[in-house]
Amino acid sequence: MKRLIVVLVLGVLMGEVFAADPGKTAMAFLKVGQGARITAMGEAFVGLADDVNALYWNPAGLAKIKDRQATFMYLRPFQEVDGLSYSHMATTIPRGKEGSYGISLSYFGYGKEEKTDENAKVIGNWTAFDSLCSIGGAMQIQKNLAVGGSAKLIYGEIDKSNAVGLACDIGCLYLPRIKNTTLGAVIKNIGTKVRFEKDSDPLPLCAKIGLSHKLERLPIIFVADATIPNDNNPYIGAGLEANLQKTFAVRLGARSGPADEGSGLTAGLGINHRLFSFDFAYQPGDCLGDSYFVSLSTKY
Repeated sequence: MKRLIVVLVLGVLMGEVFAADPGKTAMAFLKVGQGARITAMGEAFVGLADDVNALYWNPAGLAKIKDRQATFMYLRPFQEVDGLSYSHMATTIPRGKEGSYGISLSYFGYGKEEKTDENAKVIGNWTAFDSLCSIGGAMQIQKNLAVGGSAKLIYGEIDKSNAVGLACDIGCLYLPRIKNTTLGAVIKNIGTKVRFEKDSDPLPLCAKIGLSHKLERLPIIFVADATIPNDNNPYIGAGLEANLQKTFAVRLGARSGPADEGSGLTAGLGINHRLFSFDFAYQPGDCLGDSYFVSLSTKY
């Protein structure tokens, strides 16, 4: 356990030591959060990671999932920018004492733009998109400790140019002696540089630590995360989820960054009906406009 903590602390320190300037990383879509539920809580989920979206936020959380889950999310980010759209789907496969597995597919489209020649004459259109395939797993190695990881295949295309990258996430969840409290840590996007033609840039590496606490007498969960990215200043996120009669959830959150995306309050709601749940989230933006997340999840 002590060795694991040392490794994670070193990862956090590396994220700070090798911090770069904003915009110096490739495949920025990897920083777009998955799951409307999590977005509404200030994107703080590393210490909770209790549903299918754990594959993205902290793969160690897959060890907590005992049933098959599937989710689909649609996002129209930055309303002031036309043509952007993000789609994501994921599922979990519990394997009993062997742990649990998860797989996800994501697609970020940048719309269509006019292509011009040296005389500014329109000669057609060009498109661009990024995609991601993730496969991960987790297991409970001790009664109070779970570890997990995921492998990622990343592909991007801009007009006739394309690039491929490989990455992985490594995380853990720890149950301290404080009742109903969980601590988590993860290092995300450890991988290769991505090259578009002559330009080569690193992936958006980041180290995150988080915690969650469930109130004993009220159906309320508090969450908080701290993030150290390699392309921005460190920032924090925090939020809460209040469940009413197990069918309706209200969520609030706040973020202090990232600096190039904006900070502020987040909000959302969830509706659960038998095996299905619908989640909505609102995330404010700066000059690029606000973002609206919609997720539909099920157990099967």
